[in-house]
Amino acid sequence: MIVDSKTYILTGSKYIWCIEMVRSSRIGIISLIILSLIIFASPLKASAQALSSYSGAPGLSLNGTVFQDLDGDRSFSPGDIGLPGRTVLLRQNGSELSRTTTDEHGRYIFGDLSPGKYELEQDLLSGERQSAPGGGFYMVTLTDKPAFHLDFGLFLKSNATGAIQIKQYPLMHPTAEEARKWTDAYNATPQAYLSPVLAAEIKAEKGASYSLLNLLQYTPAERDQGSCGNCWAWAGTGVMEIDYAHQMGVKDRFSLQFLDSNYNGGCGASGACCGGWLEDVADFYSSTGKAVPWSNANAHYQDADSGCGGCSAVSASSISTTPSYPITSIVARTVPTHGVGKEAAISNIKNVLQQGKAIWFGYFLPNGDSWSNFISFWSTQGESAIWKPGFACGGQYDYQSGGGHAVLCVGYDDTDPNDRYWIMLNSWGNSALRPNGLFYVDMDMNYDCRYGGLGYAFYWMTLDIRYPESENRQPDMPEMPDGPIRGYVNWDACYTTSTTDKDGDQVKFIFDWGDKSTSETGFVSSSEKASASHRWQRSGTYRVGVIAKDSKGAESPSSKLLAVSISGTPNSAPKKPTAPAGTKNGYAGRSYTYASYSSDPNRDQICYTFDWGDGSTSQTSYANSGLRGRTSHVWSRPGSYRIRVMATDSRGASSSWSEATTITISAGRSSSNASFAKKTCPCQERS
Repeated sequence: MIVDSKTYILTGSKYIWCIEMVRSSRIGIISLIILSLIIFASPLKASAQALSSYSGAPGLSLNGTVFQDLDGDRSFSPGDIGLPGRTVLLRQNGSELSRTTTDEHGRYIFGDLSPGKYELEQDLLSGERQSAPGGGFYMVTLTDKPAFHLDFGLFLKSNATGAIQIKQYPLMHPTAEEARKWTDAYNATPQAYLSPVLAAEIKAEKGASYSLLNLLQYTPAERDQGSCGNCWAWAGTGVMEIDYAHQMGVKDRFSLQFLDSNYNGGCGASGACCGGWLEDVADFYSSTGKAVPWSNANAHYQDADSGCGGCSAVSASSISTTPSYPITSIVARTVPTHGVGKEAAISNIKNVLQQGKAIWFGYFLPNGDSWSNFISFWSTQGESAIWKPGFACGGQYDYQSGGGHAVLCVGYDDTDPNDRYWIMLNSWGNSALRPNGLFYVDMDMNYDCRYGGLGYAFYWMTLDIRYPESENRQPDMPEMPDGPIRGYVNWDACYTTSTTDKDGDQVKFIFDWGDKSTSETGFVSSSEKASASHRWQRSGTYRVGVIAKDSKGAESPSSKLLAVSISGTPNSAPKKPTAPAGTKNGYAGRSYTYASYSSDPNRDQICYTFDWGDGSTSQTSYANSGLRGRTSHVWSRPGSYRIRVMATDSRGASSSWSEATTITISAGRSSSNASFAKKTCPCQERS
């Protein structure tokens, strides 16, 4: 397979065009050329030195380079310049331990360190923009090995003239034999479990959204495979990370570099950068029996510049595997979508997602033009755009320019029946248009799409994983938040939930209000209800979810989401009611009826509270705005009493008290049927 990789280099004011032909049996690159102006003050120099040999301190250590990222690829590569005299900070538990400055080559080192967790950060100067690491700093766990290549990349305003940054998008290009091997493995893989209870709930629901993204610990800028064709491993590892958070209540990033460096020896045409399938992820972790945290020494991803046929940038022996997450068993499962019909395929995918399992979505496009369509969509549209993959169905698959890619399906949204979509997380980094690295795929796609010479175009799979029994089990999924589904801007709304902790631990709840804000409750006993209130600042529809965290730190899966519609019209209190209308003279022990009315600016229903002036009140039922409220009272003792009334709408807003009406109660014979209109009508008194 021949793939063109085109590179522009600018020196002074002249362009040099370079075309490099790359041969690979399984992986190819499609490049989108992005023009960006970067200024250079000095000529390019090659000073990429292997820091694994840079020493000078005994024991455990951390080292790296602060460099000028000339090509903007976020990695220290030949041609990038090390920056001397730069300050690097070392912290632990939020406190600064030490700081150092880089040498004449831009290198730094912190030596003679004890085992523990460390944070590294570079002190930026005014006008600088950091390209690496994507999260702004490094978190590293040192146990048994020193950590290398903790590099900080910088863009500098002082650069003169310009350079061209090329963003490469790697694709898997299997041969016909390899494609048959993958599809045979898919056909031989058992189907995922489908819950009949969830199937019934999904059938009954009228538009909903669901996402597992909150269970994934990731930095969008660092979720970038670069030129390595290991999308299959990124998507598979994402399934594992979400599964571990769901089952074990612990969110952490797993090391892609651990797989890259160990997979088939980390080199050659069968390396991780040459493509693969979800079955390969399961087989790899079945053999290792553990996943390694991204923060372990040398376990952060460093193969962005690697390609098929070469060797991984990090030796397997240099990656610390302490600590690790043990795995008892891991097997691939298919989600039935072929030959079952569109709605059944959609239901099956939703069913697996709602079990707390993310889905590995592998898809093929038949030729270079169809891949240009997707790359244009990815590069030029925002995250709210929906990609419709069925445009190429029925075409002939070209093994020269066609290819495949794998991404992570983390949820769906079909609240708008005309724009239903799956939520996909890519491994091509992020951009201004795609800050979270996400894209949406049309839910009403052709699940039986096929290409001549290949077969099915789309494959949906997941993993069944078992772990050793944990001493602390996570809380169950909390109940969906219970509270109002409609409200108004700046209106307080209260929501309640509860859950059960299998170990009987106390739990607290974290409400996600759908507007990028959260609220956390205090700890309550297992199965005890807890509440939180929120006030939205803008109108719109918000999806409210909640997770539970026990006293030992284990987190539950997120609850089902409650859709809350917030209107821009604020709630106004009812108008001041009229003074109570009724008799002004009466006798003790007899019942007298009074009426009042009010109206509500929002046309909400109203109830009336009557204050009888003797320390007691009565409340009517709710009635439409503008209708009278009427109720009766019996005074037990003679005297003068001031009667007032207040109106309250159905959303809890109350008016001021009305003007008072005074009744004078005299001693007299009790008659439960008597009603006094005037003291001067004895006939009425006797009636």
